[in-house]
Amino acid sequence: MQTAADCPIGAEVTIYNVTSSTTGLIKTPLAAVLTNPDGTFTATFNWCSFSWCWWPCEFFWWDCWPWWWELDMLAVIENLERRLPLQAARSEKVSLAHAAPLRQAHTADLMTGVGFAGLRSNTELRPDSARTALIASKLANPRIREIFPWWWWCCENPNIVFSATQGATTILDEDPNTSTRWCFSSGQSVPLTGNGQSIGACQLQNGGPCGFSWSSVGDEPGGILVTNISMGYAVGSGGACSNMAFNGSLNLNGIFGGNCLGFYQVLAGQWGGNGNPARGGTPPVGSHALSATLTDTITIWHLGTISQVSVTLGPCSFNGMDNLYISRGHRQNPPAGVTGLPAFPTIPAGAIWGWDAPNLILTVPAGDLVAPATTGGATLSLKPYDITGAALPMGTQPFDLGPDLILMNDTTSLVGAGGTTHPTIDSVQVFNADGTPATLSVSSTTVCPAYQITTPSGGYVLVHTTVTDNAGHLCEYYLQTQYGNGLYLGGTTPSDRDYAQPASSFTPPSPPGQRYGVDAGYSAPNNLPFPAPPPSSPPFALSVPGNWSYVGGGDTFYIPITRSCCYDFQLWVSKRTTDGQTFACSGWNPTFQTVNITVV
Repeated sequence: MQTAADCPIGAEVTIYNVTSSTTGLIKTPLAAVLTNPDGTFTATFNWCSFSWCWWPCEFFWWDCWPWWWELDMLAVIENLERRLPLQAARSEKVSLAHAAPLRQAHTADLMTGVGFAGLRSNTELRPDSARTALIASKLANPRIREIFPWWWWCCENPNIVFSATQGATTILDEDPNTSTRWCFSSGQSVPLTGNGQSIGACQLQNGGPCGFSWSSVGDEPGGILVTNISMGYAVGSGGACSNMAFNGSLNLNGIFGGNCLGFYQVLAGQWGGNGNPARGGTPPVGSHALSATLTDTITIWHLGTISQVSVTLGPCSFNGMDNLYISRGHRQNPPAGVTGLPAFPTIPAGAIWGWDAPNLILTVPAGDLVAPATTGGATLSLKPYDITGAALPMGTQPFDLGPDLILMNDTTSLVGAGGTTHPTIDSVQVFNADGTPATLSVSSTTVCPAYQITTPSGGYVLVHTTVTDNAGHLCEYYLQTQYGNGLYLGGTTPSDRDYAQPASSFTPPSPPGQRYGVDAGYSAPNNLPFPAPPPSSPPFALSVPGNWSYVGGGDTFYIPITRSCCYDFQLWVSKRTTDGQTFACSGWNPTFQTVNITVV
């Protein structure tokens, strides 16, 4: 048994037999066992086909059956009727000596109602009371009942499902309707995967030649693979949320090969020029060792109980060097002289234990890669050492390094009019249908404005916003209008502004035909998300200033109004940034404006 990340699971596993009843499938426990240190288990139980393999009505099998058997039952009965000498007297002994025998379908198929599916003509398998009554009337004929092969529906092996628990937490509970392994033969094996609540104990995989390569940024498993990072940007899906810079706490993952590594340093070099690898920046000329604290959790499964302990991997000092991280393979017994590492937890004899994130190289805030700047590219590399603290030759045997990891980082926020720290709704103007200004109500205030539209057909609202991202990583913004009790008003033009839209769609207002549009100086997306410009040498010769940029600016939205109500105009915005796991282009609502509008 293992997690989705292929880590062995310590758990108590229960095996159930599945049987059919008139109300559906039911499961009965057969055995419960604990997993071994590698997550495997062996379960043995006695199996009696007579006591388990019978129809739901046992000795009166012809009185009831599961509805999902009925199409197969009817296929068998009708076949028997075609070959049975029905004109013979009832007392005559039934003989099928001159009839071709029926071919028995696989029992597992009969148990699930698809044994004779090929004989059906697009008949849907579902409950049918008329069909049930028809089968009952046919089985009432003792001559049919005498030769009907009811035992075909009886497995000589159990039909099994599994459940698993870790302490009080259920990490697997298979549904017999979808997960039953029908007629499971003795000696078979089956893989089981725990759910998201399961706790695994990952073992280190250090086979093959000594080396290292970056694998992903983000969660483990998962995250953004390095193959999906181009010129420092996460490529994305091709829509508005593409070509994302990095922000937040970054889990940097990589794969070690062989067992020659004892310690390592993570080096970061900042890009020069404008600092952006995709917009004409210059590669770093130096680097420095990062010193963020790295911890991983070990999970210990012993005598049916689970404990988790956080273990510090660095930074530590050894052999005159600082900012080192010790490999997990040597963390339990580090060499004498290492400082900065707390004692390793005690592992009970016979316990299952392992690392939660064996490929996690470092967790570091994106801003630390380019500090004191708030945006910029960083080239990440790894410097390896053996267990004595001696540097390993890089790029050749015995330690082969893969390509460096380049990340474009952005920790800035979107801004509004006048350089405010968040996007702004600058004005809300209400008009009659003929374009004349609506009447400002006597009781109106600047905080809670109120207007009267005097044209019976209604009018419209013009909402001016400013959404600017000086780093050029704007993803999307739009207005959402709520009114009444949980109602949403549609008809906003434009419906939204996003990075995937062509620059030609960002046009200024042109009254009286187009009342909405962008202000002068607005910076529209100057590149669609795909195809990405291919990297070449020197690092990205095709990179140009402004590449993959969307800055934004001032914009006016048009919203038709036809009824009297209080309207809440909400501005929603997002940046094209990601930490590789918990957020990517996450939208938020920085501001709103309520307006009371009466249509007279």
